[in-house]
Amino acid sequence: MLFKKGYSFLLISLFLLSFTLIASESFNNNNELVLTQTTPLNNLIRCYKSGSTGKKIFLIGCIHGDEKEGILLSVKVLNEIFAGKANKNTLICIPSVNPDGNTLNTRTNSHRIDINRNFPAKNWTLVDSAKLKGDKKKYWGGSAPLSEKETRFILKVDSLYHPDAFIILHQFLNCVQYDGSGRALAEFISGITKQKLLDNIGYKTEGSIGSYYGDDKRKEVVTIEVPENPSDTLQNNIVRALVDVVQKGY
Repeated sequence: MLFKKGYSFLLISLFLLSFTLIASESFNNNNELVLTQTTPLNNLIRCYKSGSTGKKIFLIGCIHGDEKEGILLSVKVLNEIFAGKANKNTLICIPSVNPDGNTLNTRTNSHRIDINRNFPAKNWTLVDSAKLKGDKKKYWGGSAPLSEKETRFILKVDSLYHPDAFIILHQFLNCVQYDGSGRALAEFISGITKQKLLDNIGYKTEGSIGSYYGDDKRKEVVTIEVPENPSDTLQNNIVRALVDVVQKGY
């Protein structure tokens, strides 16, 4: 088991710090920490890049702070890619774009905004937060799209590297879902992980990455939903699928 829902973010922070220190010894022009962003709580978002050929694959390990499983999975992918030789595709990876939410163990960031509802998609909808009750509060997309540092950081990475495909790790379902032109990529990943393939998650996601980059921009967008207590086999298969996407293509 990698992480349980209530684990302290201290363990994750120490792991990422040790990863940075170890990996930096072997960084070169194609393997490096390329961009960082300080959050409102003074945590650091890190963006890594490996390679410069083929398709540019943008992997986000965690966007909702209480969905931590993808952090270590994406770091495992980075370690394998950094340790390997030439890859067919380029990897751009942010292990966690919401370290404030990780620290607070909340879906939202420190401003109580769902980052994955804060993108300037055509379906972004202004909602009066005062009228939201119960669980609906944690899905609030803010008073305006791109109001959050975390969201703007993702767009900055996009503007610098122009990714061809976006892969985002989520919890707590168990499926592979695609938006835009992401079907072939989703089928490839699902074939390795043995998770159900979906073309729709089953509920509205206004202002999400899938809506903005998939539906609006017709990019390849794939969501991997990891259950709360994934088996070792599933975890290993997800890492293998993502490494294969970068090393061999799909």
